[in-house]
Amino acid sequence: MRIPTFFQKAIALILSCSVFWTLPACGRSEKHQSPQEEAEGYYWYEAVFPDRAEIEGIFRTVSDRYPEYEFVPDYFHVTTQYKPEMKHGDLYGSPVTVHIIGYANGSVRDELENVTSDNEGLLVEISSPVKGMQDLIDSCDKIWHITGSYSFAAKYTGRLDFSRLTPLDITLEGVFGIADSDGTVLFGRED
Repeated sequence: MRIPTFFQKAIALILSCSVFWTLPACGRSEKHQSPQEEAEGYYWYEAVFPDRAEIEGIFRTVSDRYPEYEFVPDYFHVTTQYKPEMKHGDLYGSPVTVHIIGYANGSVRDELENVTSDNEGLLVEISSPVKGMQDLIDSCDKIWHITGSYSFAAKYTGRLDFSRLTPLDITLEGVFGIADSDGTVLFGRED
């Protein structure tokens, strides 16, 4: 079923507004940045941003010790691309359905970087009624996830052992946009 463009734009506007209303409550703080992230310097990423309060509520429901680890991301999100060479500004503001299918936590070891990180996250599936957005989703070969907290680097959450997850079946909406290490989040189209 194709959703008329008017309704797509209305949904995107409503979702964008709901996310912007929650962003001041989760402003940037140095406690949310690990030394590894500080050393990396300026970075940006394109992602799907669901409502912060909804995601935090899910983490608190599945873990009575949330956050499990020291660092919490500035914004809960599903990264599509980290430092993309080509940005997808024409898709910013697109609505995306986020289906949460499980929760996991534990240690992840990266032998190449000689690093161990403790991470917790939600395993998700994402889809969009916007053809260009769905094409972008389909072009990414990733384990879709939302990081809840971590001890060294959020990037290791996708390597958690999700075969031992706590099953969940929660569907909510998000908005596609871009964020950076300065705490800037944009959902508006960049044509």
